[in-house]
Amino acid sequence: MIFHVRFTCASDYNERRLPYRPAHLRQLEKLGTEGRVVGGGPEPDGTFAHIFYRVHDRAELDGLLGDNEFNRAGLFVRSVPRAFVDFLEPLERPPLDAGLRVTIVEGVVADRGRALAGLTTLRSTRDVAFGGIFADGAGLAVVRRADVDDARRLVTDAGGWATDSLTTRPWSQTL
Repeated sequence: MIFHVRFTCASDYNERRLPYRPAHLRQLEKLGTEGRVVGGGPEPDGTFAHIFYRVHDRAELDGLLGDNEFNRAGLFVRSVPRAFVDFLEPLERPPLDAGLRVTIVEGVVADRGRALAGLTTLRSTRDVAFGGIFADGAGLAVVRRADVDDARRLVTDAGGWATDSLTTRPWSQTL
């Protein structure tokens, strides 16, 4: 199972995170090497962070969340996990601490087959790093564009999405 976990960061996240960051990155690198983390990183303004976990079940995810260095330090104050029912794996993994400026595009999937086909095409052209569809019919794509309007246009043009539902979030893909 692949879970997207959106963490709400503490109000002083940017001020307090640096002492915990090396251990957090080592932890994520280890989980990535084990195949248990697909990607992760913060939003540039420090209000939210996103980690994509690969686990056997929700109990395993809960264990990883409880052990997360930033969570234990109180840097994450809330987490919202969502399981993908369809997931397109990344074709490549960026190096640790890459800080890639990308955009998370989310919205309602109007046509599941068409949306997946569009995401597959965008992934093959390296415009999308990874993404998929959740059980509730929403979808998410990590678009390799810093410009949120350009990222939204790529997903819209790929087809299969309720375009008026699409939202964008700048994201710094750390791994």
